[in-house]
Amino acid sequence: MDWLLGNPAAMRLIAFLAHALFPAVVFAIGTTLTFREVAHQFRRTGLLLRTLVVACVLVPLATAAVVKLLHVPLLLGGVMLIASVAPGDPFDLVEAKGKKGNLALASVLFPLLVLVMPFTVPVWLGLFSRWFPLHLAVSPPAIFLEIAPYTLLPLLLGLACRAWIPSGARALARVADGFARFALVALLAAFLWPALTTLARFDAPSFAAIFLSVTFSLWAGYRAGGPDRQDGISMGVTAALGNLAAIVLVTHACYPGVHVWNTALGYVVVRWVVFKGWYLFLRRRMASRATPSRATGG
Repeated sequence: MDWLLGNPAAMRLIAFLAHALFPAVVFAIGTTLTFREVAHQFRRTGLLLRTLVVACVLVPLATAAVVKLLHVPLLLGGVMLIASVAPGDPFDLVEAKGKKGNLALASVLFPLLVLVMPFTVPVWLGLFSRWFPLHLAVSPPAIFLEIAPYTLLPLLLGLACRAWIPSGARALARVADGFARFALVALLAAFLWPALTTLARFDAPSFAAIFLSVTFSLWAGYRAGGPDRQDGISMGVTAALGNLAAIVLVTHACYPGVHVWNTALGYVVVRWVVFKGWYLFLRRRMASRATPSRATGG
């Protein structure tokens, strides 16, 4: 990892891929939606309000309680706390699509949370700095300018291309999707081994804390989605995914000399394992429930 951090050309390439990955993902998925589908989701006021309560209040409180009770190491605890107050990650759309959620709803929840992030994140960071031996702070304009250009604008561009040049949108989406896959593989190749090395230093309370906080976030979001399973999936992944760019921005602003990438990516790896584990468990459970019905012709 030291050779990578000490190589300016490699770090410029990594920075470019990291910054370009999110817009490519969001744009590609935006081209699969229409303005009418998205506008319909904005009319579901009760659902949107429940999302704000879960993602902006319950998840941060639960994460803070887990970090405090399990005495999570300071650096990982800081990553978890920042992630809990910064929902609105571009991979909300990827997870909603891959797990058969309501993609139109996810495309509304994601920008909504990005828009409220500048108002909620500074408040929570101030509270966390009182509750923990941390000094976390960020200005509202800084977090908005760091997140919005890479998230909101590509989504609008994808929707606009689908509406006005549908044939061109499909071609552009294929290019964006291909680039996103390449960028993701390149970033994994660069950081997966350091992340796994960091995982080897996580203790049992750290793994337990990540499992409990992610599980609660998924459960609370899913339950807030109401009776519709697709809505619940989209709300669950939205509540449980923290914005990686926000994590890096806040930690670098507060602790300029601390390299947080390895710990943040280690946290992301464990979070993905928890996501995948619950998804496979629930899918198998649903399949086992459906099997008797098919066997009896029900």
